[in-house]
Amino acid sequence: MFKRLDHVSIGVFDIGAAQKLFCDQLGGKLLKDAGNSNDEAFSWITFLLGGKKIELVTPHQAGEGGVGRYLEKNGEGFHHLSFSVEDLEAAKAFCDSNQLRVLGYSPEASSFRHFYLHPKDTFGALIQVFEETGNTLDLAE
Repeated sequence: MFKRLDHVSIGVFDIGAAQKLFCDQLGGKLLKDAGNSNDEAFSWITFLLGGKKIELVTPHQAGEGGVGRYLEKNGEGFHHLSFSVEDLEAAKAFCDSNQLRVLGYSPEASSFRHFYLHPKDTFGALIQVFEETGNTLDLAE
């Protein structure tokens, strides 16, 4: 079902300080995949480190949005794994048929169609599943 692991995401309170550590001190190379999600109230940057893509996510306001609530509850650290699929609806049907709870299913989003798998069904790991497009492949490097 999964095509490729796109990135590992780390939730942080201070994205500038985290960028300094991972990029300036540890040698990560910033990528163009960065931005803000006003709908979900968080910002992100991505970088390559050790040949792998890593994402830093931070809430716009402490305790708000999914990232903010996650950090408030769990603190900084691992946030999610992100995998691409060919067909989001087929992936959702597969997950539903295998009793994997789907969270935040967003089939109508034109730019980034995705959902998450409930961490209680995946040994504590929040897993993001997104539909691969030319744009997501372009941002993968």
